[in-house]
Amino acid sequence: MLTELLQRFESFEGLSAAELANVARHTQAINVPPGRWLWREGRRLGGSYYLAHGRVHAFDPPRNIGHRCLEARAPLYPGLAAARTLSAVRLLHVDSARIDALLGRTDPGAQEDGLEPWEQRFLGSPLMRRLDAAVWQKLFSELEEQPFAVGDELVSEGAPAEDFFVLKSGRALVRTGGQTLTQLNAGDFFGEDALILKAQRNATVEAIEAGTVLRLPKDRFVALLLDRVVRFVQTVETASVIDLDEANAVAQLRQRIQGLDPKGRYQVMGGRPEERALAAFILAQKGFDAWAVDGTAH
Repeated sequence: MLTELLQRFESFEGLSAAELANVARHTQAINVPPGRWLWREGRRLGGSYYLAHGRVHAFDPPRNIGHRCLEARAPLYPGLAAARTLSAVRLLHVDSARIDALLGRTDPGAQEDGLEPWEQRFLGSPLMRRLDAAVWQKLFSELEEQPFAVGDELVSEGAPAEDFFVLKSGRALVRTGGQTLTQLNAGDFFGEDALILKAQRNATVEAIEAGTVLRLPKDRFVALLLDRVVRFVQTVETASVIDLDEANAVAQLRQRIQGLDPKGRYQVMGGRPEERALAAFILAQKGFDAWAVDGTAH
């Protein structure tokens, strides 16, 4: 049944039986033989397409996706620039605009009415715009509030890394080695470096105005954000190389990121896998198309 298939996809997690039945009424199953284009680059389609069964080849970057892959829990379209079937494929075509209206969903950047200022800033970031609306809604449902006072350390340099944070209200300073690096305002997020690197905190975040911080546990950060934003690939032939073999390469990337071509495409090589993941995350955070190369071969 369509309702059972729909439950496999993150967009429809947590829906009631009645809501799933409503989605199913606006869903069409499509069977496609192997060796066929599903869509080519530049083509615009109506609705969303989900991979219910089979394998497809995705482009930009090239990779194969099977219906049991984590990536297949999100819609193939919108998402993939182009896709071609490798086997017989069954797609689910969902009238997503009508479904979003029925379920009361909105696109994070399309409608700001009713959103608090911190939500507008957070959801308006290039990083969050890469995610399906269902993902950021699920993320919001799992964030835990924690109030803080002036002078409180939200994270301490050298401490174990257990959470990802979003500042809901108040202000804080990021400090390391006695130097202030930046100020955080409502809607900014922090704490991802140590989580991705599997290391201790590399800076202290101290409140300079009372407020509330939202916490997301490490395992949920990985599942909801990191694994969806950072993709490890073999190589991307048309992408420029960012090499992490030099000392302090990630810190240097942060310093020169404003000089990169915003329309460029980048693949991160060298260093440890965790460093490549962090570099790709930093680039995605600034709106760049970037991938981490699987392995250290140049």
